[in-house]
Amino acid sequence: MPALSFSVFKDKILDGSKRQTIRAIRKRAIATGDKLFLYWKQQSPKDCKKLGETTCTKAIPVRIERSRAILTYPEVCDYEIVHLDKFAQDDGFDNWQQLVEFFENTHSLPFTGVLIQWNSIIKDPDPELVEALNDWSDRTDGNGSLQVQVQIC
Repeated sequence: MPALSFSVFKDKILDGSKRQTIRAIRKRAIATGDKLFLYWKQQSPKDCKKLGETTCTKAIPVRIERSRAILTYPEVCDYEIVHLDKFAQDDGFDNWQQLVEFFENTHSLPFTGVLIQWNSIIKDPDPELVEALNDWSDRTDGNGSLQVQVQIC
């Protein structure tokens, strides 16, 4: 069950507008159907937070060059991305140029890796909310019924 750590695009991951990431090739490749664990700043103990879980829907080899992106479908052929800005936006960037600058600065171009796509994430509940609900579950009458008083303002 692979973990993916992020240090940018947290809000886009949580609101579902980012459902893909481009990563370097791993020793153990992520495959379609794998359960993924998404983390925010996993390498920083003080900032680390689990964002949620999801399932990999596609894992496709990708090559990023300054002026193009190419997906390699082993059973079919290579596919050059036509709408580069849309491709970059799906990955969280504002446009293609911003994606290219990121990969040039962090990896160098051309970059060969894997495009990983996923379903909506299942978010972990807020720990404070869980604690509050557990506290309320201890407040029952003698018959196991929860006694709740609601004040509407």
